[in-house]
Amino acid sequence: MRRTLLALIALSLPLAACDEGLTDDELLAEGETSANAEDDAEAEQGKDENAEAPSEDEETETGEPTTLEGEDCDGDEWTACLEGEGFHFCKGGAYGPCVEDPMCFPGQWEECGGELAGTKMGCLIQDGVPTWDWDTCNTPLALSFDGGPIEMVTSAASFDISGTGSCLGSDWPSADNPWLAIDLDGSGSIEAGSELFGSGSILASGRHAQNGFLALSEYDSDGDGSITPADARFADILVWRDLDSDKRSLPSELSTLADEGVTSISLASEVRETCDARGNCGRERSAFEFQGAGGRPQVGEVVDIYLACH
Repeated sequence: MRRTLLALIALSLPLAACDEGLTDDELLAEGETSANAEDDAEAEQGKDENAEAPSEDEETETGEPTTLEGEDCDGDEWTACLEGEGFHFCKGGAYGPCVEDPMCFPGQWEECGGELAGTKMGCLIQDGVPTWDWDTCNTPLALSFDGGPIEMVTSAASFDISGTGSCLGSDWPSADNPWLAIDLDGSGSIEAGSELFGSGSILASGRHAQNGFLALSEYDSDGDGSITPADARFADILVWRDLDSDKRSLPSELSTLADEGVTSISLASEVRETCDARGNCGRERSAFEFQGAGGRPQVGEVVDIYLACH
């Protein structure tokens, strides 16, 4: 029996082994090692075939999570995904799903294009996924005489805020925070965003203004960086206090800058963004001077409001 086994092993070994002059015991040992290695390989293959890949929501064998979705973002706006390429974005204090190819990142701005070429839209996080916020393409200037936040109210009335018909429904500033306006067609009323100072304004170049301050700057005839009585069309710039929030201007709701005691509006704006729960954001802002009660000089704030369409 032993000689039969040795003969079979010898036939299965490479010819080189025969040339080396191995003894019978060495041939037997080498054959047993080879057989054991084959058995181990078959066992490992069986494990691989029966194993299931963990789902994205499962934890690894070490107990580490494979996704951050739903986790507290601790004030971070975004972070890299734990697996694969992509990012988790923070919304409402928690991370959203892993986004492999984000459309944009928070803080980025992009030109609206089309009829609104020259105006810009911001990056908005919706359900944890970043997208361009087309609502930010609707921007007019409003006044805050006390320097506080612009108070917005809901209104079901329609108004073509962009001047292109793309946004007819939006919130509206209270009468305490009036629009800056100009009656371009001499109709006695303000009829569209093209007669406010913002993205609806058409510049001398024929393009829409990128923001309200660029629109207003075209009325700085003496080029001193401010709108003052020294500018040729200072008297044409109006303040619209929409007392009933119906988005229709009445003669009694329109007044001149002089009527309101405004003596100077600075065109040197800075970016400081604040948003309300309805998605309306004040972004570019600067100071204006006016005469308060008793002729006392005071300083207010003029703010470019990026209106959300509803």
